[in-house]
Parts: sequence; C-alpha cells; structure tokens
Amino acid sequence: MTGGHQVDSDTDQREVPLSALEHYAYCHRQTALIHVEGVWSENVETVRGDLSHTTVDLPGLQRRRGLTVIRSLPVWSHTYGLRGICDIVEFEKGAATPVEYKVGRYKADGPAELQLGGQALCLLESGFDVPTGYIYSVAERRRHAVSIDVDLLDRVMAAADAVRRLLDTPALPIARNDARCRRCSLREDCLPELTDGRQQTTPDLLAPRPLGQWRD
Repeated sequence: MTGGHQVDSDTDQREVPLSALEHYAYCHRQTALIHVEGVWSENVETVRGDLSHTTVDLPGLQRRRGLTVIRSLPVWSHTYGLRGICDIVEFEKGAATPVEYKVGRYKADGPAELQLGGQALCLLESGFDVPTGYIYSVAERRRHAVSIDVDLLDRVMAAADAVRRLLDTPALPIARNDARCRRCSLREDCLPELTDGRQQTTPDLLAPRPLGQWRD
C-alpha cells in the first residue's frame, strides 16, 4: 500500500501503510518519495520482488491438520493506525504466524523485521497470540524466524510515529547518498548525489554525470 493516507476514526491519527515501516527503516527520503510524492519506478530488483510474490499475492485459503493458511490477508490496527496486507498468515490453536516474503537475503534486525512486526501488532489487536513471525528469503529459499518481542513492537510503534511526522512534513528529507542508493529503483528520481545536502556549488544539470560514485 503506497498511498491514500487516511485518518483512523477511533484514534484520530493518520494511517501508516505497513510497507512504509520498511521503507522508513531503509531510507527516509525513499519513504517520502513513495508515500508523499507518489513516486515509483521499476528496476530489476522490484521486478524480481513482484515475480517472487506471484503466488502469495493471490488471495487464498488452505487447511491441513489443524493449520489454516491464508494468503494476501488484509490486516489493520485501529490503536496504532496501521494498515496493510500480509503475504501469508498461518493460524493454529489461537496463534497467528505472519510470513513476509523478501527477494533478497535475510538481514537480522533489518528493515523487513519492522514490517513483520507491524503485521504482528495488527494480528495481536485482532485477539491472536503472535509469538513468532518469519521472513522468507527467496534468494536463500528458507524461512528465518523472528521473535515478536516487546523490543520489536516498541520499534514498530516508534517507526510508525516517525513516519506520521514525515508524512506531515512538506519538505523531503535529504538523501543518504551511500551504498543503499546503488540498488534503489528511485535513484534517478531522488538524484542522491545532488540532494544529500553536501552540494557546495550549483550543479550543471545538463552535464553528463558518471555512474556509481557514492560516498560509502
């Protein structure tokens, strides 16, 4: 979910898309470009991500031996103003286990865990126990367990508040202009080498710029 910010009627706070939690942890400027400016561009990474979600993006339900598996499940939290879609949620004996698909390799404490934690908050509010979630790495073809603990949920709530402040700020954050920019599909929209706040002179926007020069 990348747009149409709404205000929750019960808490009077702006809704935050679950995907924005991961975007914010990765790059504040990317978050504003996507969720405020409505900017989106494709590259090989985003296409790979779309292809890896082909199955889980199709809504569906399966039951086997007491386990119910739902694909593409909409979830929300009125308390914390969150809304989004879980790739997969497995339900068993009052417990819910969200599974988030990511095309790249798993990174412990990475941005994807905030999105998973946001899903867990929504499921907790719906009355389920959520002790564990998983991030499935398509590149590794395996699941990585993530403990849904107080620390993660606190980080999710702090990130949601930070995203709200960003959405209400008219100016775009400065660019990071580091290694993360190399694989970002919004690089040409962001122009990190010109928007990182370090430019001392007015650049010639018509002059050819060399590729791959970042401050790592």
